[in-house]
Amino acid sequence: MTFNPNDSLAWAGRFKNRDKKALAEAIDFFGPDVQRLVRRILSGTGSAEDVEECVSDVFMAAWSGISRYEPERASFRTWLFLLAKYKALDLRRKLLRRGGTGEAAASRATSNEISAEQEVLSRETASELIGCVQQMGEPDRSLFLRRYFLYESLDQLAQTFSLSKRAVESRLYRCRTLIKQALGLSESQGKETQHGQRHEN
Repeated sequence: MTFNPNDSLAWAGRFKNRDKKALAEAIDFFGPDVQRLVRRILSGTGSAEDVEECVSDVFMAAWSGISRYEPERASFRTWLFLLAKYKALDLRRKLLRRGGTGEAAASRATSNEISAEQEVLSRETASELIGCVQQMGEPDRSLFLRRYFLYESLDQLAQTFSLSKRAVESRLYRCRTLIKQALGLSESQGKETQHGQRHEN
């Protein structure tokens, strides 16, 4: 039987069975996309070596933490991207602290890192968030994932989906509102996020 690299259950089963060949194949198959995400998050703060080390950490975290993977919640690919996002954000914070606490470093942190609410959405309620996103129609689902999981800019999204930048912002705001309602987040948090979005690139 031919192995399907898009089969999440197959990857999970091979990882759980400690198939070392599966780890090498996952790095080959998913590695370039994971690397692009990590590089985007570490932009301006990390070296090429930092990116490579972070990518390696992502796959080792997947290998050692496969028991926590829930295929009913997300594809194996999406799960890897979540791991990459967490690892890269943690490393970015460490690199910024190591680089000093001056105004320049603080400015980079403010302009490039996701807001506190988005961190809560992605880390504390990750499985619930993914469930909400999977229920979205297109193009909203892809817009949300590519903006908040892959860190694509509003201009990139507008070009890719043949929408105006204002239309992209409107759709993303509606998505965030629906998710906040589904997850029971406060209205005050929503206002803070809406205000923050006005300064996004």
